[in-house]
Amino acid sequence: MHAKHQRTDLVSLNFRGAKIHDLPDIMHIEKSIEGDHAANRHTLVDRLNMFSDGFRVVTTNQTPVGYIESCVWNIHSFDRYEEICQFSKFHSSNGTILFIIFIGVEIVFQNMGFGSLLLNDLISIVNRQMPHIQRIQLVSKEQYVDTFYKKNGFTLVKRLPDYLPEYGGVLMEKCFPFL
Repeated sequence: MHAKHQRTDLVSLNFRGAKIHDLPDIMHIEKSIEGDHAANRHTLVDRLNMFSDGFRVVTTNQTPVGYIESCVWNIHSFDRYEEICQFSKFHSSNGTILFIIFIGVEIVFQNMGFGSLLLNDLISIVNRQMPHIQRIQLVSKEQYVDTFYKKNGFTLVKRLPDYLPEYGGVLMEKCFPFL
């Protein structure tokens, strides 16, 4: 379901493509979640320019409170972040895999369903614009596997113990049909 406007717990939500002027809010959200490992402005601009349709925000009062960024590719195997971190090198609009780079929601709005709504908003766009997409993949920290991704229909593909030096990851996947 593509939602331009929704109400969740008396908060009016708007889903739209991210814009350059959203980056300070996006960087604030990213920093609050990832700390010293947050993506910098240059990286986020590169990702926005790479696949603007796949970089979405959810706003309240025109202020982004969550975002999702993605790319499309054909990469089927990787073990470490450093193998794929230059997403724009691998992005291909005719790829068959939508790869979710990051989903972030402002801390005060977490556990309210905003991440799931962002994911469904992106899936709706991809279903309309890129019917050749066959699967959605992402790498998650272990702590979110059962609480968020399985709840949203993703299944575990494989564990990636060396994904980042700080922690391992879990490759998750959702196959067509997505909604």
